[in-house]
Amino acid sequence: MSSPVHILATCRKPELLRMTTLVFDSLRVGFPTAAVTVTGNGLPDYARAELQDAAMKVGAQFFNELEVTHAQWIRKLIETENEPFWILDGDIIVYESVEHWKFETALAGYRVPEWMDEYTGCITRSRLHPSLLWIDPVKVRAALAGFQPDVPTPVFAATDLLSPIVIPFNGHKYFHDTTCLLYHAIGGTAFTNVQKNAYFHFHFGTVTDIVLPRIKEGVKYGECRDYILAHPESGRGKWRKLEECYADRKFINRGVDAITPLVKKQHGLDAQCCHDLCCGNVAAMEFIGLWYHYCHGVDDLIDTAQDGRPIMHQEQMIHLFFLAAVLYNHKFFVAHRDILYPIALQTTNSYADSVAWENSSQAHLRTIGDVLRTCGNEMCIMVSLVCGGEAHMRKISRWMKERDWLEQHDEHGNPL
Repeated sequence: MSSPVHILATCRKPELLRMTTLVFDSLRVGFPTAAVTVTGNGLPDYARAELQDAAMKVGAQFFNELEVTHAQWIRKLIETENEPFWILDGDIIVYESVEHWKFETALAGYRVPEWMDEYTGCITRSRLHPSLLWIDPVKVRAALAGFQPDVPTPVFAATDLLSPIVIPFNGHKYFHDTTCLLYHAIGGTAFTNVQKNAYFHFHFGTVTDIVLPRIKEGVKYGECRDYILAHPESGRGKWRKLEECYADRKFINRGVDAITPLVKKQHGLDAQCCHDLCCGNVAAMEFIGLWYHYCHGVDDLIDTAQDGRPIMHQEQMIHLFFLAAVLYNHKFFVAHRDILYPIALQTTNSYADSVAWENSSQAHLRTIGDVLRTCGNEMCIMVSLVCGGEAHMRKISRWMKERDWLEQHDEHGNPL
């Protein structure tokens, strides 16, 4: 037995009525045997009669109810139904039977990727689109029960996972459209390419007049929509074109310029200090310059992480990987690999300890982490040994450690 179908019929203006009734032209192609219920969403007189007639022609039940949001309507179905069902938008064309499709998850539908939406001015998060969405309400309810934190009600308000909401994060606005949060909370199955070929969805059919003027190439898209309305079969496979539009609007967080300001401010070891450290060895000076910039770049990458995500500019992250390849294949490093390679490993490990302990609640761990912040100097000190011997190394070691401590602490000894 096929799952029942539910359609919420909404119409704001007479000129948009076609986007509400379109689905009935091919409904029985996609759902030849399914029971269909059409709910008029507070339809005005001009639309109610036509929708009732369209529903009757396909053997569907029709009820005109008080106006609700799409999310409210879906929520009621999830709360009251006990068998899997389909929900459909009015602005779709179905090309072949879909009612026999089977899914193991609570949700299944067309997965819209994350994209930068010029209509809302937000980054619209990925979701399974409710234009043609399969829902197992029992599985959804069970998943939701496991999702909500088990804390006292006065402390925690249950999250509304169905309604649209804009959430700020790191200076950006993220739009979670209807059912988006539900998908991210409990997951679901994305339609395959074969399944996507079975139908076409116009998107924003009930608000075409508002959306098209606000998106780039809106006139072009409007002409394409008109053509598909006149030639329904031409919509088959157009999801590929839609996905090109999403790809063209893919949001990429390029991050921030985190290395250049630091380099311009500090400039690393000045030429004279580097010359003295390396005893004039040009290859050693080149290597120390690379090491300095690499260590500070890695430190900046870690420092720009917010909520577990680095916000450093992508090009600068790539530059660090490039720099590492050049650094560890530099002729000075290769010539003295046996003595320098262990220092690179030790420095990396000490830096990891400093990051782990810099904000520890235990004072002694914070102190250790503070001292280890300058662990990159160990490479410079070892280079001074290679270039000038033990006495030179001892001189450089004491000078460099004291200098960096003073530069990185205020007059009271507090880390800067």
